[in-house]
Amino acid sequence: MSKRGTVLHGRAREIVCNVDKYFESEKQRHLGLVQQLRSVSVFPGPGTDRNNITLTREVYEIILETLQNTSRVAERVQIATGINKNTLTRIRHEQRDAQASCSKVTTPKKKPRRKSIVCDNFEITALHNIINSIYTVRKEIPTLKKIFATAKEDLGFPGSRTTLRRILVESLGYRFKKCQSNRLALIQRPNIKAWRAKYLRRIRQNDALGVNKKPVIYLDETWIHAHYTVKKCWQSNTIPGVKKNDSAGRRWIITHAGGENGFIDGALLMFKSKTKTGDYHDEMNGANFTKWINERLIPNLPKNAIIVMDNAPYHSMEASRAPNMNSRKAEMQLWLREKHIAYDECYTKAELYQIIKRHQPPKDYVIDKIFNAHEFEVLRLPPYNCDLNPIEYIWNLIKRRVADKNVRQLESEIERITLEAIASITKEDWVKEINHVKRIEQEYWQREIFEDDDNFRFVINTGESSSEEENSTDSCSEMSGVEVLDSD
Repeated sequence: MSKRGTVLHGRAREIVCNVDKYFESEKQRHLGLVQQLRSVSVFPGPGTDRNNITLTREVYEIILETLQNTSRVAERVQIATGINKNTLTRIRHEQRDAQASCSKVTTPKKKPRRKSIVCDNFEITALHNIINSIYTVRKEIPTLKKIFATAKEDLGFPGSRTTLRRILVESLGYRFKKCQSNRLALIQRPNIKAWRAKYLRRIRQNDALGVNKKPVIYLDETWIHAHYTVKKCWQSNTIPGVKKNDSAGRRWIITHAGGENGFIDGALLMFKSKTKTGDYHDEMNGANFTKWINERLIPNLPKNAIIVMDNAPYHSMEASRAPNMNSRKAEMQLWLREKHIAYDECYTKAELYQIIKRHQPPKDYVIDKIFNAHEFEVLRLPPYNCDLNPIEYIWNLIKRRVADKNVRQLESEIERITLEAIASITKEDWVKEINHVKRIEQEYWQREIFEDDDNFRFVINTGESSSEEENSTDSCSEMSGVEVLDSD
């Protein structure tokens, strides 16, 4: 007996075809015999004429039923071979096609697995915002069906509902579980919400100054590879179109900054990566970033500017960092002595760490000190909020323009095409994306005000660890700061 999912190989499929053919021929032979048998006379007893056959009605009906059963070919083939109806139908189609092409029935080829959908940081943040808006704006429960429909319409999400579910679970950390109260809400860690509120308040304060406001400059890094091209194009049997190379190959790392007046002149840094990991963080480290800040960015910045950046590790190097729970006990004790903070020698590491937390000074970032020395203000984006950085949308626009031109996908051309795409970004492009971010900022601000109302009831998870509060790096691909009470 064949089991569901078992592949019948070429010889086995040929045997099924032979059995099917034999039963079909048997059916054809018996059709005429059945007609003749129906026309004969049935006598109640033995006859004297040797040319006539005398049968009882019981024997006659058994013979007739046996012959008629041969007309149920498909059923007999299934019983004889142990295959199901759908498999037999497919094999019959294959047999007809093989006869038409004068070939044999062969083992079916494996269907190629669909390429998994991988969302970048920006798309993951957008999915998170869709779920959050369904809760707080539409005042509805964000079922998978609603999230999928909105993602298709707003983001052009290319995957299936199963793929979306995988992304929600694996990349965003959502889970579907039984309701524990009559009010469902989605909420982020309180420290991240406070961070976002502080960021938005400073931006709104600067915007309120009108013509006297400080220029806001957004900086970020991205990468591109030689085989970055369109996913779809017009093509026919004679014109195949673009051949997409699935191997990314070498990356080019791009660092730049800009604002409502466009990119900062002279601030572009673009170089070829020496690794193939696909992560620009491997080579855009603290030393390279600091060198870029000092040599290319600061000399070209407008005076009295506000610098907006995320919390990448090389953006957040500390001049003097307080010990954490992973530090050695001797390091904790030394830090406390240098700060002239009293402690008992018999204290455990956990007790020492609690004292350190109570006396821990604000983080002293190296990059912030460099900018402050030149009278620039640094404003850090809240974790998991790449959508508040207009340059993320500019990167997307640049990559689309590269894809439109990168037909041959040659490493010798990708740098030129990318530089042309960057040069094509206008002041109007920046203003458009900044206005888009302003609308998002307004939505966030209204949401914060709404959730600040005492009439808005929600549940807060108070089980977060101190390490989570201490190390909230800006990784939009890991939404560890989001707690889900229910989603369907």
